[in-house]
Amino acid sequence: MENDHILEVEDLVAAFDTDAGQVTAVDGVSFEVRRGRTLGIVGESGCGKSVTAFSIMRLLPQPMGKILRGQIRLDGKDLLQLSAEEMHKVRGDRIGMIFQEPMSALNPVHRIGKQLSEVFRLHRPDMNKKEQWEASVEILDHVGIPSPHIRVGEFPHQLSGGMRQRVVIAIALALKPQLVIADEPTTALDVTIQAQILELMKRLQAEMNMSIIMITHDLGVIAETCDDVVVMYAGRVAESGSVHQIFNNPQHLYTHGLLQSIPRLENERKITLPTIPGLVPSLHEMPVGARFAPRSPSPLAADYMASEAYRTVRPGLKEVEEGHFVEDCPPVLVESLPLVR
Repeated sequence: MENDHILEVEDLVAAFDTDAGQVTAVDGVSFEVRRGRTLGIVGESGCGKSVTAFSIMRLLPQPMGKILRGQIRLDGKDLLQLSAEEMHKVRGDRIGMIFQEPMSALNPVHRIGKQLSEVFRLHRPDMNKKEQWEASVEILDHVGIPSPHIRVGEFPHQLSGGMRQRVVIAIALALKPQLVIADEPTTALDVTIQAQILELMKRLQAEMNMSIIMITHDLGVIAETCDDVVVMYAGRVAESGSVHQIFNNPQHLYTHGLLQSIPRLENERKITLPTIPGLVPSLHEMPVGARFAPRSPSPLAADYMASEAYRTVRPGLKEVEEGHFVEDCPPVLVESLPLVR
């Protein structure tokens, strides 16, 4: 029977060398991406979402960024064992990436057509320049850019933010990869354009039968686009499961806090939205124990943080129902779970 998982990340540890020593940004993260499905990775800024994505692509900034441990298997082949040349062939061809900010992802001094053609030039050397240019026009048309034969001759600054994002999507999908990693694809776009981009990605996914990793801090995007969810906090997986399980039966205090923070139409007008107190700890201050403890509303959390367990015992993951895993935190950190409606 064919493996249902196109990507398997197992015990991934990624770190950076700094002036103050080595710091771990992704600490033992594991998850799977199913074929033709969308996995959402959600969490606040600084939780390790983008570092996880760049680790999969092996694009961590060098020489500071390092993958210390783990496996990243694409169709059973460990990407961490590939040579630089072999990994170069994987990027774009088998895994595409939609970067967070289209103006920084696109070269401002090259025309759109040249940047798109480069994808075909690098991965389809059998195509001549005319074929590469025609393929560029075709993929622009496919992602909904009007007058694509004109747009290929324009520079990024001549396009709106939504159109630039469509160009970035076109570059990521030009070779019809099996997996696409979308790192905050709707950041800085207004809600109307955001909805159009998400709808475009859903349509292209259905047409190409590709898998998507959707990285975002917006649970509304998760609810709209994803089949499965990984909730990350401070470089670790706090909770994972289907989108239905996460939204209807959240188990981790952090997941509850994220859900409570979503604005709702039925809320009373002009009231203060619920927030999660405190901040994600810096990479230099990561404890061994449950990392959400300092932000827990439980009065007993202080006792846990003063204990030996907080300094020495890392919580594992437990399965609360089939396919639904949560960090096995001490009871004092989950007894005061707020009501999620």
